[in-house]
Amino acid sequence: MNRIEEQKGTRGETQHVGAPLDKSRRTFAKTGVIAPVLMTLTSKTALGSVYQCTISGVQSGNVSNHSEDMSVCKTGKSPTDWLANVDTTTAPNYVQWIAAGVCPVRVEKKTSGTLYYKKGASGSCITASTTTATAMCNAILGVSTFTGGSGSNGQCAGGSYIYKNASTFASIFDPTNLADTSTFWDALSGSGLKRDACVAYLNASAGFIQDVSPAEVVKLYRLCAFHEAFYDGSIAVTNEAGAAELLANLHQ
Repeated sequence: MNRIEEQKGTRGETQHVGAPLDKSRRTFAKTGVIAPVLMTLTSKTALGSVYQCTISGVQSGNVSNHSEDMSVCKTGKSPTDWLANVDTTTAPNYVQWIAAGVCPVRVEKKTSGTLYYKKGASGSCITASTTTATAMCNAILGVSTFTGGSGSNGQCAGGSYIYKNASTFASIFDPTNLADTSTFWDALSGSGLKRDACVAYLNASAGFIQDVSPAEVVKLYRLCAFHEAFYDGSIAVTNEAGAAELLANLHQ
């Protein structure tokens, strides 16, 4: 008999076209077949984003072909948030920068106790005249892992002083590249891949995004910049276009 004329039931019975389909079987068809397909296509992560917002999703190959899917990844703070709030009480400020292991500004302290700081390599010297700015400078000076030292003539302070340097971009994303002395701050103030990597790194470190870790942000950047593939579990991640697009969407 033609399959169009009859369908086989779950116990071998014959179900003819036009005959009522058992309700429980209809429910099973919906939940047992359709639902897994939908889960595969739109599986949610802890962030509430679609599967493409994860490292594994990057390698799926769908990211670069469906840019509209990436809009749901938009989360965390913007580059402007991180830059504008650094010396204020509004988060994310210097507290989150330090927690991420990134020194946002260069700090100098004269023997007289006067504190100065610079935002970016070409920034002007700012006297720490507010309670928050003073707290920021002292907190940075107290971090032993930030590079610094002492001298007799600083960029801001005349006479004897101690200082901490702003973190460089390379210190996070390309540690062996000692020739690159551009600051993390300047990269975040710029545009393109470096800016996206910086803000994603800060957002991941501060917990504003949860699907991608700070270490994975570094791997995504290095995949794009140096073609360094990496593994996410057993999955080889090689999709550079997808990685770049994900980085571009891990911030507001």
